[in-house]
Amino acid sequence: MEAQSLLKVKFAPRKMVSSREETLAKFATGCRGGLPLSWSRDRNLIRKVRPNKPRPGSSRGKIGRTRVIGATKVLKDFKALIGTLQAMIRKHGKGDLKGLQKAYKAIRTSVSAKK
Repeated sequence: MEAQSLLKVKFAPRKMVSSREETLAKFATGCRGGLPLSWSRDRNLIRKVRPNKPRPGSSRGKIGRTRVIGATKVLKDFKALIGTLQAMIRKHGKGDLKGLQKAYKAIRTSVSAKK
């Protein structure tokens, strides 16, 4: 019975409390809202040894980087769309040409085609 009561205490559900810094900041500032929870794992549940080696035949070392297929076509179509929008802006009135240029540059730098 004594061992069971000790295990009940050890593995009882923990209160989800905030970090000490968050609690002190709430006290110092007089904040009345809720504190963000601390999702750190309990000390008695943290593994203390090296991680396991990958099993033979597993996918570690075989999965490569993600390739973007069709990025060149997307960039070409997007550039044509911007050109069309710029032509319409020139013909029919004011618009945000600089915004269009910025959008194209942002997409062009974030997507690169694998050759």
